Amino acid sequence: MTQQTTSEMIIETSRFGSVTVNEDRVVGFVHSMPGFEGLKRFILIDHDEDGVFKWLQSVENPDTAFLLTDPTQYLKEYNIPLRKNDLKSLGLGDKTNLVVLVMVCVSGTDDKREVSLNLKGPILFNTENMTAMQSILDTEEFRVNHVISAGK
Repeated sequence: MTQQTTSEMIIETSRFGSVTVNEDRVVGFVHSMPGFEGLKRFILIDHDEDGVFKWLQSVENPDTAFLLTDPTQYLKEYNIPLRKNDLKSLGLGDKTNLVVLVMVCVSGTDDKREVSLNLKGPILFNTENMTAMQSILDTEEFRVNHVISAGK
């Protein structure tokens, strides 16, 4: 549920409780992400003070949130092939206002935890017009489950 007051919104979430955000900070997805049809409005919430991780929280579904990070924090060579259609869909003429984040998956138990990145399906953000999309890369170079940390 969403309540509005002038330019602020109060978003009820299952993970963060009530979150107040300016409407101009809502990210509109050009297309729903696969498996999450109908969800096109999200906000970004910092996971911690250093900003390495962010939550992509749905405005439309309080139970839907994805953990994201900048893949270049872990793989300096991560450079995705950008399709002209993707840039056009986001209203981008070049990469100036483009931010690329990837989903993080944390699995396992406390004594054997694994953290992986979805490098095959990066989330592309246009920071100027607050639009985004998930791009599914047509390359074998990147994996859906790229392990960055595995506990013992």
